Amino acid sequence: MNAPSLANRIDPIAAEVLRTRLEAIGQEAGAAVEQTAISPIITESKDYSVTICDAAGRIVSATGVVAMHYGAAAHAVRSTIARYGEAIADGDLFIANDPHSGGGLHAQDVVVQQPVFVGDRLVAWVAFAAHMMDMGGMVPGSSAVAATECYQEAFRMPPVRLMRRREEVTDVWDLLRTNIRSAAIVEMDLRSLVIGAHVAEAKLMTLIEAMGPEMFAAASATLIESADKVLRARVAQLEDGIYAATGWVEWGDKLFRLPCALTIAGDRLIFDLTEAPPQVPHFFNSKEYIIRAVAVPLLRMMLAPNLPLNQAVYDLVEIDSRPGTLVNCTLPAPVAAAHMDAAGAVAAAATYCLQLAIHASPDAWGRQYVTGPEASAYGTARWSYRMADGSRNVLTIIDGAFAGSAAGADRDGIDLQRTLIPAGINLEYADVEILETAYPLLFHERSSRRGAHGHGRFRSGAGCQESFGPHGTDELVGNMTGTKSWFPSPGAAGGMPGATTRFQVTRADGTVEPVAIQAVGVSLKPGDRFGMLCASGGGFGDPLDRALPAVRDDLEDGQLSAGDATAIYGVQFDERGEIAEVATEQNRQAIRADRLSRARAAVTPPSGQAALDRGASWPLYPGVVQSGAHAFAEISGSLLAAAPDSWLDGCPTLDTPVENGGDLVKRAHLDPGTGRILHLDVVPRDSAPSLRISPLRWSQSG
Repeated sequence: MNAPSLANRIDPIAAEVLRTRLEAIGQEAGAAVEQTAISPIITESKDYSVTICDAAGRIVSATGVVAMHYGAAAHAVRSTIARYGEAIADGDLFIANDPHSGGGLHAQDVVVQQPVFVGDRLVAWVAFAAHMMDMGGMVPGSSAVAATECYQEAFRMPPVRLMRRREEVTDVWDLLRTNIRSAAIVEMDLRSLVIGAHVAEAKLMTLIEAMGPEMFAAASATLIESADKVLRARVAQLEDGIYAATGWVEWGDKLFRLPCALTIAGDRLIFDLTEAPPQVPHFFNSKEYIIRAVAVPLLRMMLAPNLPLNQAVYDLVEIDSRPGTLVNCTLPAPVAAAHMDAAGAVAAAATYCLQLAIHASPDAWGRQYVTGPEASAYGTARWSYRMADGSRNVLTIIDGAFAGSAAGADRDGIDLQRTLIPAGINLEYADVEILETAYPLLFHERSSRRGAHGHGRFRSGAGCQESFGPHGTDELVGNMTGTKSWFPSPGAAGGMPGATTRFQVTRADGTVEPVAIQAVGVSLKPGDRFGMLCASGGGFGDPLDRALPAVRDDLEDGQLSAGDATAIYGVQFDERGEIAEVATEQNRQAIRADRLSRARAAVTPPSGQAALDRGASWPLYPGVVQSGAHAFAEISGSLLAAAPDSWLDGCPTLDTPVENGGDLVKRAHLDPGTGRILHLDVVPRDSAPSLRISPLRWSQSG
């Protein structure tokens, strides 16, 4: 009996029982990894994952806190199947790390893959992805920001056997030991993945033998098909059309534009990335499968957060890209940050496109959960220190991954969490005492960053703020990686852009030196401190609409100074230092009027006469509605555009410089009736709007 006919007999309860059993197997195997690994990046930060696939390499179940690993791990499995085919045998164990030839997110993320056999039949795979402290290359930690080709970055492995029929392939282990720093630590971490793979294999074999291979295949297919049915029904609720946003990557003082356009057609999500620039000799080139791996967990949380993250979600997301570009690079492009800069920027733009579509669709599930663009911000530092034998050990501090989330349409963002809707992409904080025990470090501070937010009617969460220095060693030497040092994450619906990433060194004599986010060879001597100030997402809504009790709470919590309360939120205080509500409202009205008096005229002023029919209107963007063939500011009823023109071009605009942002401006698109900010773009001065919102009911109304 074949799997399709059996699938018709699989009831939903049986499939759900299988799902929970597979998740339990993944969690048990993950526990084995944690208990045998020795570097805090795995044992404390949990930078690993367990992905269970069917015999063809389709994701059936996945566990771990780093959901972006899942798609990359499954890609590695499918690459192994394509490379070895029928030569894969019971007891084989494979390893891969090279994104150009079947690896994971980047060369430091090693993927160990265990085929699972019942008898002589291949029935499943289990893949473990984990970050290794070093994989060789030109700098400790292998994130070589100065690399111009992948050969400089790391010891690159296509899928190769670590074990053949349950016997170690000692040649491969010898090659690994020879080509990496901290070899003893990395080897033990790798062996922890091997142990986890053996645990998962044994438990999967027991489960599948009890079910029967045919029933397991059928139930696995049912899990994927059931998820696909729900997802496509959710997509079908969205308004067909095109929704576009822009991602940006900064490199020194250069800027790379990454346009992303989402076409919704029935139950299909099609992301057009064909306008991405050519690949560059810098370490942030990415791959289409990496873009998908990073974006899919975020997209799924907006469509069906309670749905299992299996192959159905990855198959739903269609991507159109060109080889040889930043999002689909080819050899010999360097890729050490393939999952960070470009992939993070595209994922943020892609998820914002979906957010735009959800808001513009009155019948869409999850409209109440609309947020601003995801905070695609990272800041990490790899440090090395000399051992007694002259070798150098490597450590990685990843706390910069803890940015503050963007704000939502009805709530403030979350501190130390990149997304407002949890999407399983944040690592866990490594315990300070564990880090100080494992490495020659002394922490002086670790907290949420005070006062640095994307302000708005609802403000963003705060990123991590911390500092540490060497302790018990004469020097730490660091290599930095990060994003958002001068191009902030944008807000939504008039919200302000987020805080940016800052690194600095405070020397023993008290002098403070800024550190670039791609700096190499940063030296810390005894008495010096390295400080990390992490970025945040943007705010939601015009700051002048923030409720006064919320401003008062921020003042009391130390999140806001009295001066910033006045400058940002228009708050006025009485002689006792209390918020004066009447004076505040008068001041806010004056600020809105002043905005309009200083604004440039609309690029395309709306012509003709039309009035908003509030009883027959559809949403276009928070604060903007469509009535008939016209777009209006929802609060004032002011006419903004006639279809199919962009309502953004019908707004008066006001530019203000971005602090430390070179030619960047914050471009406020104003409601011509009230002076409220409908949308605040962060763009180079001469750029067109970064958004396009064009459901078919709008584009075909003209």
